[in-house]
Amino acid sequence: MGPLTKRILVAIPAVALLLFLTFLPQTLPLRLLMFIVTMLGLLEFLRLADQKKLKTLHVQGLIALGMALSPWVLKPVVAWDDKAAFLLGLLLLSMTYLWSKRVLSGLAVSVSVTFFGVAYFALFAGYFFRLLEMSQGCWQLLLLYCATWAYDTGGYFAGKKFGKHRLAPVVSPQKSWEGCTGGFALVLVTLFALWKIFPFYAQEYSAMDILALSILLSFFGQIGDLVESAIKRSFAAKDSGAFFPGHGGIFDRIDSLLFNAPVLFYYLVVMNK
Repeated sequence: MGPLTKRILVAIPAVALLLFLTFLPQTLPLRLLMFIVTMLGLLEFLRLADQKKLKTLHVQGLIALGMALSPWVLKPVVAWDDKAAFLLGLLLLSMTYLWSKRVLSGLAVSVSVTFFGVAYFALFAGYFFRLLEMSQGCWQLLLLYCATWAYDTGGYFAGKKFGKHRLAPVVSPQKSWEGCTGGFALVLVTLFALWKIFPFYAQEYSAMDILALSILLSFFGQIGDLVESAIKRSFAAKDSGAFFPGHGGIFDRIDSLLFNAPVLFYYLVVMNK
């Protein structure tokens, strides 16, 4: 079985499950899935850091991230502030080192790297929940998914076929400007197809909105991918894990989504959608 076939066979059921949960009238299953995926993404990050002997705090980091995300998952059962929960989680994370058996010489590095991982996933992932809570949040999430996946798909095939000029050779040697162009072209086609097919988008978005979002989500999705590549390269790793055969780890799959979620959210807020 070739790598492309493996990627497709893994992607189809994963995408089908995500879309099914996104359009369920009850949002709790999707919120739980977002919570689990984000926690696993952090765990992959911490394990990458551990490979470089940084000795991160797995349990404490997961607890801190769980505290930051739980208000989103448990709404409306609980109503505490997610920012306060996030800061409290980070405070508890650092305090646990006082009772740890680890040598104090590694305190600053261990806590700092763990802090970064928790903050990265908590702050970016929070926008998935914010989009879900917006009016017709399921349709907003569909646009986010389609734009991000279209860029990845168009970039992959265009880069493989035409890629010659390296985009960021130090960070990600395989990325090319030709791939970026192919990715953007497919995003543009995909979003205009959504705009034509589904009445929701025609009612809520203008053609200029679709063009602007195609540019913004292509650009920031690529930035998210490059940031994750830089993180992996700093840890001397090719993939964040092997959770999805042919695709790498969970962090590899959500890197662009993490950056695109706040971009879409603030676009909708600023444009009063």
